[in-house]
Amino acid sequence: MSLNRPARRLALLLLSLSLTAAGRSSVAVTSSYTENFDNLGTELPNGWGAWISSTATENGATFAWSTANVANNTGASATTHFRNIPGASQTWSSTLASGTDRALGWRAGNTDSRDGSITFTWANTTSWTFSALSFDLFTPNSTGTVATFNLEYQIGATGTFSQLAGKSYTTIPIPTGGAELAVSSISLTALDLAALNDQSGLVTLRINNTASTGSIFQTVALDNFNYTASTTAIPEPKSYGALGGAAVLALALVRRRLSKVGSKI
Repeated sequence: MSLNRPARRLALLLLSLSLTAAGRSSVAVTSSYTENFDNLGTELPNGWGAWISSTATENGATFAWSTANVANNTGASATTHFRNIPGASQTWSSTLASGTDRALGWRAGNTDSRDGSITFTWANTTSWTFSALSFDLFTPNSTGTVATFNLEYQIGATGTFSQLAGKSYTTIPIPTGGAELAVSSISLTALDLAALNDQSGLVTLRINNTASTGSIFQTVALDNFNYTASTTAIPEPKSYGALGGAAVLALALVRRRLSKVGSKI
């Protein structure tokens, strides 16, 4: 049984709501989107998630988000594995916690938080084509060990996460004594993003720690996430009738003209 467009939209909405109730927040695709995380003092933005005990196929358990400002060098604790920290434009110091520019930080302190992830989820990408996506990653602290984080994606509510366009980030600890923050801008092209286009179910991006041993790692921070996309409109069922009528009329006019030409010969 096939669904018309309104029924299909309703089915996708109900699926999205059921998954949101289970802990995965999702948003609709728009032609342009920017998230600078400056409102983390309130809550995580819609569509974003912070998780512990993630696996190759599952987000894991929702992390209990704390909205409090956390300083760059603050050690890991049960309430600050994922944290609200100063953003990419900051003038760095180890004790800096304040500032209007904020970023979404992650510092593991045990195996559960080491195996966590940060996600962004679209309810679906039906008829949408992504043209560009970018975000900033940086290492805001000067203590800990180095770790590498992959950018991954998942199509649907289940299935294995795969690395997207080979994108990854290895933490860059700030040298002892302090130095300017090293910010890495990650950019993806339309070709890089092709796997995300025109999907009828959930589409999830995540930043995932690749380490499988140890538990204390450098903080990674995410800021200035944005993308652009375009959509191809799908005609409503009634539009097909109008298009068919126009085609019939055009054919009739062509036949009439040909008939007149033939009568003159």
